[in-house]
Amino acid sequence: MTTRTLNPASTATLERSSRAIAAAVLAALGVTLSACGSDSGAATPGPSAPECTGGVLEADLQAEPLSGPGVDPATGKLRPAPEGSSYTVSSTYGIPRPGDAVMERYGQMFGAVQAQLASQRGLVAIQLAQSTSCGSGRTLAVWESTEAMYEFVMSPAHLAAMDAVDELVQPNYAVTHWETNRDDEMTLEEGVRRIKASQAPTP
Repeated sequence: MTTRTLNPASTATLERSSRAIAAAVLAALGVTLSACGSDSGAATPGPSAPECTGGVLEADLQAEPLSGPGVDPATGKLRPAPEGSSYTVSSTYGIPRPGDAVMERYGQMFGAVQAQLASQRGLVAIQLAQSTSCGSGRTLAVWESTEAMYEFVMSPAHLAAMDAVDELVQPNYAVTHWETNRDDEMTLEEGVRRIKASQAPTP
């Protein structure tokens, strides 16, 4: 089941935007995830495997360092949000569908999404991670504001990825976002926790 945790206002628009976030940011993982595709020869667990879900941190998750204009090059750490404000953080999880055709489509989209991210106004930092055992990918993106995040969502590169999400990604992908000014809430682990919370049954 796809997880979407979004502001309830303007539901139809945000539903479309949520799908776009998942599609586009996961499309940007194409090169990272290609090692987990069919050419690697490694067995990839299906989305029903209990340890391979958005709400469970993969034991072998390998994360790239945070990168972006809001990262201090001397320390590799995220610069704090301006005093009295907070960042919007988005986190995604997904497993690519198997097959060479899927990886080829990822490759076609990667350049456009990467170029958009490189010039996107309001992007503070991004982090990509992958798990070989699950064949999964995760992203963490930090934005100056929710409005900046949705500006990226509605870019042409993202809209193209949104149109292809169902053919590229297993249906158990998950996406969530939140606002915070705390360093410990701008991590991949926090994304996992929030995805898990959003998947919990409502009492």
